[in-house]
Amino acid sequence: MAFGVLLTDEGVAELGAVLKDYLTDGPSGKYLPCKEANPDRSFFHLIAEMRNADGVAAELELYVPNRYIKLVMSGLERKHIGFL
Repeated sequence: MAFGVLLTDEGVAELGAVLKDYLTDGPSGKYLPCKEANPDRSFFHLIAEMRNADGVAAELELYVPNRYIKLVMSGLERKHIGFL
């Protein structure tokens, strides 16, 4: 299962510099490609994915305030997520 977590403009402004290696640009805005996305009280627990310059996969565990999350979509594969 793949998740796409679309951030609000406020979330990008506040967290963009920290998450720059993990954020991806899409037609609907900046989003995080994730393996997991679970709401946990006032935070979303995310396992974000990226590939470094050498093509090596890396994961990051994040707790992002709910107010920075605009939309979470999931699909069996990334191509099934509408805003990517």
